Order: sequence, then structure tokens, then C-alpha cells
Amino acid sequence: MLTYSTKRIGLIGRVWDDGRESLKTLVIEKGRVVQMMDGKGDLTGMPDMTVIELEEETVIFPGLINLHTHIGYNILPIWESRTIWKNRFQWRNNAGYKKAISGLLDYIKGNWKDDPGAVTALAEIAKTLPEVEKAHVIISEIQAVAGGTTIIQQTLDLDDEQPDNRSFIIRNTGDQLDLPIPANKQVNSVVDFYKPNVMPDGTAEEDTGNWMPVAQSTYTDFVRSVNNDNTPFYSSLIHAGEGKAGFVKGSVADPYSRKEMDLLFASLKKDIPDPGQLRQARLAITHGCGIDLAGEGLEFMRGNGLHWIWSPVSNLLLYRDTVDVRRLLEKDITVCLGSDWSPSGSKHVLDELKFARFVNILLDLRISDRELFKMVTDNPAAALGLSRSGSVKEGGDADLFVLRKKRKEEDALQVLLDSSDKDIDFVMVNGRIVFGLTRYFKDQLKVDFQGFSAQEGAEVSERGVSINSAIHFDLAGALTIMDTLLQRYGATVLQDPGLRRTKFMAADDLLYQKNIEGLRDQVAQLCWG
Repeated sequence: MLTYSTKRIGLIGRVWDDGRESLKTLVIEKGRVVQMMDGKGDLTGMPDMTVIELEEETVIFPGLINLHTHIGYNILPIWESRTIWKNRFQWRNNAGYKKAISGLLDYIKGNWKDDPGAVTALAEIAKTLPEVEKAHVIISEIQAVAGGTTIIQQTLDLDDEQPDNRSFIIRNTGDQLDLPIPANKQVNSVVDFYKPNVMPDGTAEEDTGNWMPVAQSTYTDFVRSVNNDNTPFYSSLIHAGEGKAGFVKGSVADPYSRKEMDLLFASLKKDIPDPGQLRQARLAITHGCGIDLAGEGLEFMRGNGLHWIWSPVSNLLLYRDTVDVRRLLEKDITVCLGSDWSPSGSKHVLDELKFARFVNILLDLRISDRELFKMVTDNPAAALGLSRSGSVKEGGDADLFVLRKKRKEEDALQVLLDSSDKDIDFVMVNGRIVFGLTRYFKDQLKVDFQGFSAQEGAEVSERGVSINSAIHFDLAGALTIMDTLLQRYGATVLQDPGLRRTKFMAADDLLYQKNIEGLRDQVAQLCWG
């Protein structure tokens, strides 16, 4: 569970609110914005106040919400499979994927504490560190928060998260204590509602036309919850229909992904007698590329209040295709953005937002920049049913980040969409500055923090992270162990001695930047060629 700052903070700066910037004074206490005054408010009568007055070139944005990620994998660089797949079950059963991704993670987990090849000093550090899962979570949460993320999808195993594997730096949908939802309910995250009735051979050439989707226990659990007055699930984030959509030029829709989506809508209609209960279920579909946009699916979604989570980077990297989200928006379906995971996705949801804008222009989706921004703020807050998130407001959670502009006259949203994570001064979650330029920790707040070495990158070396001391987490020690194991696996198993963990910040990660630019070029060629 997150902790809030023991300090009462007065934050003075320009706040962005749906296209407008205005000077505000935020009084932040116990994780909430308890008062919001116009202009530079009078804080002299408030005792024990730590005042942070921002420069005119900065602007306060609401924290970003990422409803699609697999955080346990986010230490890894982009997986360069160089294959165009039809659906997710093909690459998930591919020998190359298992060796490069799942095998690597198994190796790290299996060798974390008693790695026989580690030097004595490294072994001693390992003995004092928390379990390897905690290291995965915290390292990945730092990567997310560097891009302004303040709420992220459930940590580690989406289908089965344990209480000890919850949030440490930012809010996590798997920990209801970090979200304003009833204590007896939870956010339900699911990787597979369905699996095919065959074992895929792991190649992209296999014909998927004869595959049939088989409902998993996760589907049964969801239906039971909906029919039980949506208890225990307060909201549900599910994967379904991930594969080729047939939208991008030259692409052919994957028949198996279509079957998953058709079965999902038909089953929900049959298995939930009271449609009002489904409208209250806050169900969000991730990927969903198999949806038949000419069929009844869109009307079913609109009529039952279903939401959508779009991950264009992952879709286009793996399948060279994505869904026509314009059609969903025309039906007033709430669309959110998710970064997916590092092997085939964005560094964080800020980069996903920037790539979505590129796709929007390239494919002429005609989505406004403000509507795109809502996909990482207001829309996911609505999908989760969180009234205190998605905007900076009195009574809301103090989840925000501060963006730096070159000139105060610049439009803040345009700057954000053209920016990098290096343009973020700091990120606040639950009223605590958890990541940002070290001067905020040293000079403004005078609190302890953990820094980054120069080898982590020039931009992140100027920043620090505040990790609750009660967690007893040594970031530098964890990184040493993680990097040693990654490099050893790369050299001995993958024959890639240059294998390295992904950088924390996109601004520092030249390989990541190169891969994303390469994807842009490939998609542009598909559309213009």
C-alpha cells in the first residue's frame, strides 16, 4: 500500500485543465488536494507548510493512467522477432520467444539469490535484498513513473497477484487499498478469457482458420461476479481477440481472433440474464483487434457500457496491424491507451500517447489531441470507476506531474505530445514526489531518496526516486544483480554478450528510440507504399 507524505505541501503553478492553463495554488495533505485556490494563494496562515513555487515555464498535468501492461517483463529490451504474426498464441508458443523472453525471466528468478557464478560481494548483496519479484516491480515502476504514470495495471501475474506483489511507488490496480473502491471489491485483470483448442506450432505460417476458442475459468469467474451484483470484481481488464485486424493496408484479419470476439459477445449476452448488471461491470477489452466492425459488436459494447484499451505500438510491432479506433469513438465507446510491455510495446504510456498521435495522423483517424490525452487520463479513470483520478481537482488524489516548456507561451499539450520524459521535472503520487530532479528532494523537501549512477544514462542520473524506507529496498544492489544475470544469460544462452536491461528513461535509451523510429518507418511504408 502506498504511503503519503507527512509534509503538508503548498504547490503553486500553472495547471492544465482540458485545454486551459491557469495559475493555481494546491494545498496537498495526506495524499489529496484538499484545497485549490485561483492564482497565488495566501499560505501564511497554514502551519507546517512546505511551499513549492514552480517556474513560469512549467505546467502541472494530471498523472497518466496505464491500463495495459505486464510489468514483470518491463526490464527487457524490445524483442526483435522480425516476424509478422497472425495472433498472440503463435508467438507465445514460438521457441525463439520462449528462449529470449520467458526463459530469461525464469533464469533471473531461479538464480537471483544463490547465483553460483556471482562474486562474493554480489552474493552478499543478494542475501540482503527482498525477493526477485519485488525487484522486477520496483524497477519497472520507476520506468513507468519516469513517463508521468501514476496508476498502472496490476503487477506481475495478471491472473493471480499475491498481496506481497503490489505497488511500491505508484498506484496499482491490483491493490484496492490504493484505489477509492469498496474494500470488499477488486480490479480484475485477465490475460486469457479464451485459448485455442489446439497447441499452436509457434510459427507465423500456421493456418488459424480451424482453431476454436475455449473459455477459461477466468471467463466463468467474471460471469459469476457480474451475476452476483458485480462482486467481487469492481471492474475488469481483459485480453481478447489479439491479432491481425485487417485494417492497415495489405493486412488480412485473423480468423481465430475474430472467433474470440464473436464468442465473447455471444456468451456475455447468453450468460448474463440482467444486462443492467453488465453495464455496471466496468468491463474493458484490451486489444480486441478481432472485432467485426461491420457486425453487432460495437452496438453491444455501447449498449452495455464496455470500454476499450488500445495498444498501437504492440499491435503494429507484432502484427503490422491495429484496430480502427475511430469507429469505436464514433459509437461513443470509451477508448484508453496502454503501453503493453517492453518486449513489444512502449517504454511507458507517455510514449504510447505520442505513437498513437503518429498513427492517428498516418491513418487519418481524425482524433483530436485533447481526445488522445483523455485516453490516458479521464477515460481510464472512468473505465476503472475512479472519481478522484484523471484530473487535478479539489478533493482529488494528488497524482500529477510537472512538465517543463522552453517558453511559457507554448501550448502545454503540444509540448507534451512533442516532448520526451526528460522534460518532466517531477512526478507526484499520493501527495509524495516519487521521481524527479534531485533538487526537489534535496532543496525543496529535504527528504531521503535513491539516485542513479551515470551508467544508467545522463538524464536519469540527474534524477532520484523516493522508495518507502519500510520496504528496505536497495536499488543499486538490485540493478547490479539484475544486470549480471542478464549479461550472463545473454552470453551463455542467447550468444548475445551485449544483452542489456532496458533503460529507465526513453531519453537515455538509444536502442529503444531506434526501434520505435524503425517501426514508424515500416508502418509508413505499409500505408504509403
